[in-house]
Amino acid sequence: MWSYSCDHFLHGACLRVPTGMSISYASPADFGIHDVLKDQRSVLLVYEGDAPQPPSPGSSIDLKLTLPGYQLSGYRTAEGDSTRYDIFVKPDRSGVMPLHLIGTATGASQRKDLAAAVGSFRVCSFKRNHSNQTLTCPRQSVWGKPLAEWVDGLPEAAAVSE
Repeated sequence: MWSYSCDHFLHGACLRVPTGMSISYASPADFGIHDVLKDQRSVLLVYEGDAPQPPSPGSSIDLKLTLPGYQLSGYRTAEGDSTRYDIFVKPDRSGVMPLHLIGTATGASQRKDLAAAVGSFRVCSFKRNHSNQTLTCPRQSVWGKPLAEWVDGLPEAAAVSE
């Protein structure tokens, strides 16, 4: 998924909707919630706003990735038979909203769906002036492969997180 162009755009990011999935969007106040769905089940919830939910108490960073202007931290937490994945994308500058990506998976099939969804995620550059605004997104996702491997639990992702 990381090599395909985006087809769903947020304020400062985008993703490619995986085959067989759809997206719903809500803007309840001064934030946005994008929900990637498969068969009406939430695969990935993306919160874009200034008040992301903090990591679960006692959890520690399991994955760290950086790009110029952005830091990504990933947390993986066991919740009964499921695993919860929290991904925080923090911009280095003001005026750019942080993102919180949340997914829960039980079993290999749901992990595969979640890996496909996060694997297409990428941050974009949002610029505006008095008359125009422009969102420029990379054609391929630099973070896609390591994010998908991290969700899949592949050993290659461990090297990225160090």
